[in-house]
Amino acid sequence: TFRASANKVVEAGENFRLNFTVNANGTKFKPPSLAGFRVLAGPSTSTSSSFQYINGKATQSISNTYSYIVQVTKAGKHTIPKAQVTVDGKVYESKPITIEVVKGALQNTQNQSTTNNTENTISKDDIFVRNNLSKTTVYVGEQIISTIKIYSRGGLSGFNDFKWPSYTGFWSQDVKTPSRINLQRENINGKIYNAGIMRQSILFPQRSGTIKIEPFELECVVPVKAGKKRNFFGELVDTYADVQKKIKSPVRTVKVLPLPGNKPSSFSGAVGSDYQMKVNIDRNEIANNESLTLKVKISGTGNLKLIDKLFIDFPKTFEVYDPKINNNISNTTSGAKGSKTYEYLLIPREPGDYTIPAIKFSYFDVHSKSYKILSGNDIPILVNKGNEMLVSNNNISISKEDIRMLGTDIRFIKQNSFELLEIDKSFFGSWKFYMFYLISFVAFIIIVFVSRHKISQNANVALMKNKRANKISKKRLNMASTYMKQNNQAKFYDELIHALWGYLSDKLNIPVSQLSRNTVKETLSKYKVDETIVNSFVVVIDDCEYAKYAPATEDNQIEQDYKKARELINNFESVL
Repeated sequence: TFRASANKVVEAGENFRLNFTVNANGTKFKPPSLAGFRVLAGPSTSTSSSFQYINGKATQSISNTYSYIVQVTKAGKHTIPKAQVTVDGKVYESKPITIEVVKGALQNTQNQSTTNNTENTISKDDIFVRNNLSKTTVYVGEQIISTIKIYSRGGLSGFNDFKWPSYTGFWSQDVKTPSRINLQRENINGKIYNAGIMRQSILFPQRSGTIKIEPFELECVVPVKAGKKRNFFGELVDTYADVQKKIKSPVRTVKVLPLPGNKPSSFSGAVGSDYQMKVNIDRNEIANNESLTLKVKISGTGNLKLIDKLFIDFPKTFEVYDPKINNNISNTTSGAKGSKTYEYLLIPREPGDYTIPAIKFSYFDVHSKSYKILSGNDIPILVNKGNEMLVSNNNISISKEDIRMLGTDIRFIKQNSFELLEIDKSFFGSWKFYMFYLISFVAFIIIVFVSRHKISQNANVALMKNKRANKISKKRLNMASTYMKQNNQAKFYDELIHALWGYLSDKLNIPVSQLSRNTVKETLSKYKVDETIVNSFVVVIDDCEYAKYAPATEDNQIEQDYKKARELINNFESVL
């Protein structure tokens, strides 16, 4: 695949990153026309690769990214045309992307909301939460998509004390959302916010009238500017402190209309759209007292789970059992859709020619605002005379559940042979007794030897740092991953930078204060480290330092930077 990615919304005059990524070794990259954009840097090329061993087989994945730093000064919507790249002689094209440019003074999103570390400086316009409803006027049983989103002008460190709406008056089903909130830029009244979905639910109103949806409440942990300090390289940078801020969404109301009164006799509560019905019977000829299966599958978009029983006119001489119901329904961002299957077990008791009249199913269509009726065909069934039953029908009691396996409550007699020991046979003085003491003595000697070896190793500080470099870097990467899940961009990149520089400091036995890009290049060349790995290190460091102080970066870019840093340390570990 070959795709383009960038922030969907930017401020006029803001620097932002434009990436073109191909998941293979690409050549002959042909950039798009960037008329109307000011190119500040690029294209820079970065490559990432990973190896996986599954069942003894090695697989490699490669990704090439062509990056630009660009700027737009004119407000409005701007389209970036398609780019081209060649892979194995075949030309691939990216899809055009549209970027919305908003008027406003360029500010770092981390500084837009606050300048002090007091809660009073965080205004209601800096961070808020909304319960966005797909509709506010619906019929009873018509689905509504409820999307709870958080909007922030700055960063977010975490959340506490959730109080979700109870949705009284609705039957609700949650839509599966990512465990980590993905923040994306949105334009709200001419201002850029980082917006993320916290929960999505599908609501089905159960009564008519006006129904209120209570607010969603939570406590946010917001990083605010606290002062300045010197960074890793001795430069003065802003510092931030976490402040707790309680917010809640406004009360929402939904107007629920009653269903029209002219309901068909086959109406069983279905409300939605695009319903279909499929009827199937396993055979049309059978002997009496034998069973056959009738399946009715209802599919569509709407309140499938709430559909009641179907109205089917079975012959009176048929013994009919309660249907087995199978729901295959998906809750998606566009609503509940799927199918519901009714499986009936039928046993004709008397021979003859029978007909099951055409099965009808009706539903209220939310688009046409009227009832629609689906109808199948008549089902003919020929019942031949079979063997007479030996037991009167009045005494027959057949379970309406699936047949269970019997006999699992019987425990069989164990016939294993047992080893009998002589009563006067003693462990003391036997060969097992002396073998136990010999093994214990050898184990003691090994423990003493290993302990002395570790003591001598710990005395060599440089050697210990070298051995622990990978372990310490993994701890920092895990901490960076935590910040990534919390959408704390500044702390994420700070931890990533410390992990990379700290790893090389321990591995090369060079104090952090003496490390620089040139020092790293010279030292790694002495170790005969591949030049591409060294260059990748410099590129990753540059990208991380830029992103740390830049406006909010897209989630996929943050994940790529994290993956590159982890792969880089793994590459160093294999050669140092």
